[in-house]
Amino acid sequence: MAEVTERDLKSVALFISALIIGVSLGTIYGLMAFGMVASYRISKVVNLGQAGIAAFGASVYWWMSSQWGAPLVVSLVGGVLIGGVLGAILGYANLRLANRAKGLVMIFTLTVTLLLFAWVDLIIPSYNISPPSPFGQGGFNFQLTFITYSQIGTFATCIAVVLVTTWVMRMTRFGMFVRAIYDDPDGASTVGIPLGVYVVGVWAVAGGMAGLAGILASSRVQLDSVLLLFVMVWGLAGAVLGGLESFALAFAGGVTLGVAEGLLGGMLGGSLGPGLENLSAILIMAVGVLYAGTKRRHLAHLQT
Repeated sequence: MAEVTERDLKSVALFISALIIGVSLGTIYGLMAFGMVASYRISKVVNLGQAGIAAFGASVYWWMSSQWGAPLVVSLVGGVLIGGVLGAILGYANLRLANRAKGLVMIFTLTVTLLLFAWVDLIIPSYNISPPSPFGQGGFNFQLTFITYSQIGTFATCIAVVLVTTWVMRMTRFGMFVRAIYDDPDGASTVGIPLGVYVVGVWAVAGGMAGLAGILASSRVQLDSVLLLFVMVWGLAGAVLGGLESFALAFAGGVTLGVAEGLLGGMLGGSLGPGLENLSAILIMAVGVLYAGTKRRHLAHLQT
């Protein structure tokens, strides 16, 4: 049997560390994708406002925890609630624009993101800030790898939110009505289901998920609008991989892209030039989106 060298041990440790980072990031992307699928299925509109909501929710979390001195849990709830409120406003606006072309409404949601980015830039300081993690700053060693409580908390929170949302969709009256609207909006309206209430409600839930994703992502690195824009891009890619129809495939797509980014960036980042460490993961995303657009013609416009 070949002797295990120190270099082999370091490679294994690097792989495990990159995998943990990728899974943690992937669950954030998956959470964002989950919310985008929810809003798309009930309105047939790609919600690009998620990035702006994520940035604003993260800003509220940072302001409440760092400037007002509120407990982290209270700050977390505040950021998520603000995300839900913004999502509900977007949902209401979507109802008002229901007779407009879906592509135009999608551009409207992107405009909202850009406006929220500008607002966030006015709120936060000009220097880089890193909001405190809701799960603390500690961690522990495992198989030559240091695992942070933030990584574990992020993973557990995203999985819990997805599981609870799935249960609500399958087992509750709210979920039954939402699924009825998904399948046949006109039929649902005929039997007395208030479409407006449920459309706004679903967009509010998607906004809350975006706010939570923004908080979890920014507390890992820093609060930056461009960073959260890319979180939305990865989330959108995951949602497209699921055809913007399957919640499970969208979440799995987001996790897969996160793992690819973590592994390729972690394992190859030191041997590639600046900005190229995620190139392979981006290529994987591009191929997947092109494939999804080819198989599902209603998504072809998203290939751009």
